[in-house]
Amino acid sequence: MECLRDTADLSEAHALCLCKAKLLKYNISLPNDISATEGIIQARSDKFWFNKLKRIASQKVEEIRRQLDLVNQKKSAYCSSDRLRQFKWEKEQALEFMKSKWFCSADGEFISMLDAYKANVSNPEVRRAELMVRIKGTEEYSKLLNHVGCFYTITTPSKFHSHYQSGKPNPKYLNYSVKDANEYLNAQWRKARAQFHREGIEVFGLRVVEPHHDGTPHWHLLLFTPPEQLARVTSILRHYAMEDDADESGADKNRFKAEPIDPEKGSAQDYIAKYICKNIDGEFLDTDNYGNDAKQSASKITAWASLYNIRQFQFLGLPSVTLWRQLRKLELESSDTPLGKLQKAADESDWLSYLIMMGGANVKRIERPFSLEYENQIKTQYQHCELSTLSKHAYNQKPKHIRFTEGTYAIPDKNWQLFSSPAERVDSPPSQREGRAVDEGSGGSRRRLGISREGKAPKAEGILDLCK
Repeated sequence: MECLRDTADLSEAHALCLCKAKLLKYNISLPNDISATEGIIQARSDKFWFNKLKRIASQKVEEIRRQLDLVNQKKSAYCSSDRLRQFKWEKEQALEFMKSKWFCSADGEFISMLDAYKANVSNPEVRRAELMVRIKGTEEYSKLLNHVGCFYTITTPSKFHSHYQSGKPNPKYLNYSVKDANEYLNAQWRKARAQFHREGIEVFGLRVVEPHHDGTPHWHLLLFTPPEQLARVTSILRHYAMEDDADESGADKNRFKAEPIDPEKGSAQDYIAKYICKNIDGEFLDTDNYGNDAKQSASKITAWASLYNIRQFQFLGLPSVTLWRQLRKLELESSDTPLGKLQKAADESDWLSYLIMMGGANVKRIERPFSLEYENQIKTQYQHCELSTLSKHAYNQKPKHIRFTEGTYAIPDKNWQLFSSPAERVDSPPSQREGRAVDEGSGGSRRRLGISREGKAPKAEGILDLCK
């Protein structure tokens, strides 16, 4: 309301400058390429301010708890007990909301929101399985290229850590936040990537972000590269990992670790599986690195990542998983066409075949043989605005076509809408379609929303053994 009052009589340009100044007071920024119209609408929105200030306040409170010795191995590892309670309450509220909502298509087909949640990667079980499938296929692809893998661990300097593992405060700590620490690691990784590019070095693999016991993030990198480039990749990563405060006590031992993948000890899956399980739901594990119950630790780690909006897993140099997930929803008439073969690979959880048909690793998106095209849908708050005054940030993108060498495939639009009950959309439940099981909890027909044809999440072979 303050922005609305103070900018009511100003031109758009002056109003935007004033709104940005007010946002900066709270360390809130807008995209540089956002239009003046959008920026002013957002700054005048109660919902925008509420969401931003709520997240900032939650993060600030958690940082105060870190400084008050409430987040460490001795008190509460990864995040505070209060943050964990808040996160569990938020999940309970979300589940209650999903139980009361339904998706209904234009042809009368419906599914509960909770069923949709359980069928996609929001479900930890599905997320874990998909990650393992992608890692397995990526490793198989690296073997076809005769590449070698290496497992790296990169940790921030001591000034980012609030506590020692014993629970005692770290006197070198300079009150850096969790986000500051993660941004530092991001900056060092960007420098390393730039050096890779200058020297023509290509790597691909997976990055995992997880917290130390005091909430300070560190990175694990599983990278594949030609054997003749491995030493140089390790040297570059070590240089930037040790760029700051390299002479501090324990830096050589703790700040950077490189462990080449030894096939006699296990595969890349063996190296990374426990980190995936530990950071998702703790399944197949008894304890974490500090001896805490794995499932309880996984809840705290998830609460930590949710609070600071940290992307826990990111694949590097590999094709879009969005297209992979979109293909798993389709039912093509023939599997003999190029698109049909790609869809079959995705539906059978064959990431290796998918990766090969998508052109391999380290290929630019525009150069891949298959890509998604999106349809821009204007956001509700901007529907009254002239289109010429809006930027790309005023639109949501919805997958519309799959483009490939032979042409395009239009993705069927079911026009799903959200309702409080099926009765709002149809007078009686639609009949069960042939070959599709009815979920007793919803009473309706269940669509394939990113799950396999058998209605199950993709399985990662041997996951129990890998996590031991």
